Amino acid sequence: MALDSFVAKANLGSGTDKIAGKNLATEGFVAAMLMTDEDGLPINAANPIPVNLAALIAAIQAYTKVEDTAHTSGDSGVPLLAIRRDADTSTAEDGDYTNLKMDEEGRLKVSSKPASYAAVTGNIAAVNGQLAINCSRVSNLMLQMFTGAVAGHNCAFEGSLNSTDGTDGNWFSVQAVRSNANTIETSTGALAATPAYGWECSVNGLKWFRVRATAHTSGSASWIIQPAPFATEPIPAAQVSAAQAVNATPVTSTVRLGFGVAHGIWWDDSSTVLAANASFTGSSRDLLVTATATAFANAATFAKEFRVAAESDQPGTLYIEVSRDNAAWRRVKSVATAAVAGGGHFAEIIHNPSWRYTRVGFTNGTTLQTRFTIGSIAMGA
Repeated sequence: MALDSFVAKANLGSGTDKIAGKNLATEGFVAAMLMTDEDGLPINAANPIPVNLAALIAAIQAYTKVEDTAHTSGDSGVPLLAIRRDADTSTAEDGDYTNLKMDEEGRLKVSSKPASYAAVTGNIAAVNGQLAINCSRVSNLMLQMFTGAVAGHNCAFEGSLNSTDGTDGNWFSVQAVRSNANTIETSTGALAATPAYGWECSVNGLKWFRVRATAHTSGSASWIIQPAPFATEPIPAAQVSAAQAVNATPVTSTVRLGFGVAHGIWWDDSSTVLAANASFTGSSRDLLVTATATAFANAATFAKEFRVAAESDQPGTLYIEVSRDNAAWRRVKSVATAAVAGGGHFAEIIHNPSWRYTRVGFTNGTTLQTRFTIGSIAMGA
């Protein structure tokens, strides 16, 4: 019976419900609904429900987006599901599809441990035999050689920035440090048996690394190269740790490191001897030093330090006086001369100016001088 041949009947009360003219209660009719298509053929696995293909494609496209399509409010999409997985163990076999994992706090689990890289292994049994590894994504390598017996086996450690397969390109020596000693090597040296150590080398920035036999007499050497993801630098480990001899001989050089030259102006204040208890007072010095013929080489420089020294065959007192206006003077520093073994009497004052004008002075002791010199200098730095 076609679906469109059913006639709806009103519910007239108990025993009066009918389908297609049959009374369900009095005529013992058991109803079964059979769905047919427009041709009267039953709907089954061989004749499924007709589908509007265009409508189905439109529905699927509503949930997909073309690359670089701009976002629009109200876009449809399929929710991305993830699995809560408290344990850090796999939920799929190697090569299977799997779901994103969430922890007990609802956070997406991501890689927080270093990447795992498989070791590269191989045998070298002849000169120029090699074992190479693409190290563009790692930072360090550990190397180990083991063998039953070899003779004259010597390998170089080499790196390349332009090799594409571990054989072509240009190669250069790479330093490696022994695992059991502070020994830096660019080659293994002649080996006749398995060494009691391995090597570590930094390959930061390299594309390829290889171990290449530069000499080999007999036997076969097995090599393992294990990549490591952490960026460490093994070469500082090769710095010597024992006490080292120190060369105490000074090095002579015409270059004086750290030597700075400052502008300065020198005044020969006096060389006239003084009578007993007599005094000398020098001329006023303007520490801006801007007067013609007395200016610093750099006109913008003023004296940052003022120095004065006096020497005589008799003791006395050296002093300096300062002034703000070049009229009223104040004595601010004085120092008695000291006897110099094998010489006379000497005194020196070093002063950081805070007032514009400065002058020097000296008071002789109780004995007439037979020699006397006093001089000063304004330093630009």
